[in-house]
Order: sequence, then structure tokens, then C-alpha cells
Amino acid sequence: MPTVFKAFAQKHRSSLFLIAVLLFVNLYSLSTLTTKPAYWYDEAINVELARNFRDSGRLDLIVAPHVFSGAGATVGSRGYPVTVPLAAFFKLFGFGLAQARAYMLLWMNAFLLVFFFVARRLWGLFVAYGGITLLASFAPFYGNGRSVMGEIPGFLFFLLSFHFLETRRYLLSGALLGLSVISKPSVFVFLIPAYAFALLLRREEWRERLRRLVMLGAGSFLALLPWLALYADEMLRGGLTENIFRHFSNPYAEAGVSAATNIARNLGTLFQSTTLLYFTVLLVLVAAALHLNRELLREQRTIVLLSAVYLPLALLQYLKSLGYLRYLIASEFMLFVLFLIVFPILLRRLVDWVCHSRPLRQSASEASASGNPEKIRNRIPVFTGMTVAVLTVIQLVHLFWFSNLYASERAHKTLAYLSSAYPTEIIGVYNAPQIGSLLPADRKYQYLSTYGLWRFGINPLLLPKEVMPPVLVVESGERGLSSAEQELLSLRYEKDAAFTDGFAVYKKK
Repeated sequence: MPTVFKAFAQKHRSSLFLIAVLLFVNLYSLSTLTTKPAYWYDEAINVELARNFRDSGRLDLIVAPHVFSGAGATVGSRGYPVTVPLAAFFKLFGFGLAQARAYMLLWMNAFLLVFFFVARRLWGLFVAYGGITLLASFAPFYGNGRSVMGEIPGFLFFLLSFHFLETRRYLLSGALLGLSVISKPSVFVFLIPAYAFALLLRREEWRERLRRLVMLGAGSFLALLPWLALYADEMLRGGLTENIFRHFSNPYAEAGVSAATNIARNLGTLFQSTTLLYFTVLLVLVAAALHLNRELLREQRTIVLLSAVYLPLALLQYLKSLGYLRYLIASEFMLFVLFLIVFPILLRRLVDWVCHSRPLRQSASEASASGNPEKIRNRIPVFTGMTVAVLTVIQLVHLFWFSNLYASERAHKTLAYLSSAYPTEIIGVYNAPQIGSLLPADRKYQYLSTYGLWRFGINPLLLPKEVMPPVLVVESGERGLSSAEQELLSLRYEKDAAFTDGFAVYKKK
């Protein structure tokens, strides 16, 4: 019986490994699926976009009972490849945060499977096994992956796009590249110059390089067509391109925060964040390996050239932001891949250096006693596997005990209170899409005023007294309210309930 089991395990090694990893990811995720990370601002907007598309066929936000903002293209730039399939998921399984997070868990599973098969095909078994192990033990994979955001779907599309780029299917590669960029533009838009750079530096005739670049661009344009169809009306009104460009050049401009100020502040975090230090070490090892082995650059030319453009641009995007490490998630995944590609080679060069320098320092009998150099070289796969195992254990310790995956039930508790105390009333929501996204379309006014969505929607506090909603929800502590709005709040409303580190509910006087 043990022999039969051993033969079965040997034959189905990859399948058993994948099953074990996916079981870990799903069992770890399910217990805190809706609360860790906490349901947050940007995620809530995506959930409402998907809900409204399911109900009304529009990727836009509700700002008054059954009234859309009319600026869905700016809000919906977060990615129809994520929100439209989520709308279909809601259609099949009903609406709710649990369904939204379950949908993202499916994306996480699909991402790991795609990563394994693409990595095995392009870079070998070590990168496939090591990569999926490092990813499944990496805390940001859960922080970014469980939220209804575009980073994990976007990287999945990138992996497939890169696979087809390497297999010279440029139109399909371009279409998947377009889906990747549209899934999360602020993270993946830098793939466009990175792909162009990698293609233009191929050792081929210029005419052939340009032809392939045109095919790649044509494929990307195909991915843009559904977005153009979704927002054709808004495009016809004019001004859309300028608004989108202004938003992505500096989303914080309307709040008086400049990119230069953010860069100056975030430069200091490069030496304080353990995550950034971790990946800086991996980057140094990658650079050292490429320097020591120029053959490696030729063998892995495309991924190296692509990364050489993408990584600095992604770092600049992080520096321009308010310090959001999620902008670096794709860079971190790329560095995992690059590290796993080069590490066996780096280790081999180290062993060769030690073996060649040993005779200069010790006698032949001492060298023989310390071990056969060839035997040491043969053990390099063991050493590389042990290194990945050690990194995985460190990441698991961080995941379980030190990761900053903020957990909270504040949105759940607030919504439960509103459902019981005000089951039919219209509710005004001030800068709290976590609540607004879960309320019915016919029972809410919604107003957002934050970075990238400045004074967006209908402010319930500025409505005429007779049509002010009977219930109002704002963040605890009335954060974000101007002095005039605070005065109107105290004049027209009285506090009904407050939730620790959450939201406050007010009722009309």
C-alpha cells in the first residue's frame, strides 16, 4: 500500500501540491473573508458599480434615489474586467459582501493556477513551485486579493499576456495586456511602455518589431472597446479625456496635496518599511546575478527588459501616492519571479567561486576533507529549495502574527442597525461608500469628498430642509465635514448611534 501511494504521489505531484496550496489559501481566507481586510472605501465603490450594473446596466454610482451621477467613466475607470463579471456573479448568487468576497477568492484561486502553469512553461518547475509557495504565504496577496479590487485579476491577465508574448501571439497578448491595464490602471498602466521597450529592443529587423508592436496595440484596443461602449454617452458630452488624465496625473490636486510633497515624504519610508527592505534585498540579488551571468540576460531578455521599465515607474507611482504599498503589488510579484529565476544561478556562481578559491587557502587533503565540489554543486537544488522554504516560513509567521491586515466589522454593524431601526427610510450617506454601496438604490443620497472623488454626488446636508433625508450616516468623529456642514448637522440632526472606530448615525430633528 505505501508503494502504491508513493507511485500515485509521484505521478500526480503537481496536482497534489496545487490542491494543498489552494486548500491552505481557502481555509485561511474563509473564516475572516468579509472582515479581514475591513470593507473599505475603494472596494465599496467597486461593489456598488457591479450592483448597479446588475440592476440597471450602468457602471455608475447612485447619488439620489434612482439617480445616477452621470460621471461613471471617471469612477468606473477602476476596471470593467472586475466589476462586470461581479455583476453576473451577483445575478447568479444574490447581492452581498459575502458574495463579493467569495468572487474575489475565486480570482485568487485562478491566479495561483495560472501562475503555476505559466511559470512552469516559461521558467521551469522551480519557479512554478517556489513562486506559488511564496505567493500563497505573502500577506499582501490576501490584503489585496480578498478586496474587490483589480490587482490580482490584473496580474493574472498580465501573466497570460506575457505567455502569449513569449509564444509570439501578439494580438492575443495585446488583448490580455489591455484587460490587465483596465483592471487597475494606476498599477498596470506602466506595462504599456514596458512592453513597447521590450519589443523594440528585440534582435529583429525594425520593420518586424514595429509590425508586432502594432499588433500588440491593436489587441489592446480591442480590450478598450467594451469600455468605450459602456461610456459612449459620457464621451459624447466631451471633457472625459481631460478629467481622466487630470485624475491620474495627481488625484490629490483638488485637496491641495502635490505629488512633490508626497514624494518627499515617501522617500523616507524606503528605509523604514520591512516590506520595501525585503524586496530591495531581492532586487539587489537579481541585479547581482544579471551582472555575474550575462547569458542570463540573453535567456530571459524579455522579462528583464520589461521589469527594467516597469519597476521604476511603479516605484514612482508609489512615491507620488499617500504611501499606499498596494501600488507595488505587481512589482513584488515580478521580483518573486525574477529572484526565483536567478537564485539557482547566483548560488552556482557562489559555489564555483568558493571551490576555485579554496586551493589558495588550504591543502588538497583539507579540501578533500571538506567535501567534493561536484557534490556541492549537485546539492544546489536542495539549497535553493531550503531557501524558499525558509522564506515561506518567515512569510507565514508574518502573515499569522505580524501582518497589518486590518480587520473590522464596523460596516456590518452599522448596516445591521440601520436595517433594524430604519427599515424603510431614505438614508443620506456622507463620504461612507461602505454603507452606501449596501443600501438599496431607492433609499439613499450619497456624497463623496475624498482624493480622486472630490465633492462628488449630492450632499444631503445641503438639500432643502423639507427634503433632507430623515437619517444620515457619517464617519465617527464627523471627519471630513467642513465647519459649515458641522453647523448644519447640529442644527438639523441629532446623534442616534455611534460605533467604535466606525460610523455615526444621525436622525432628523
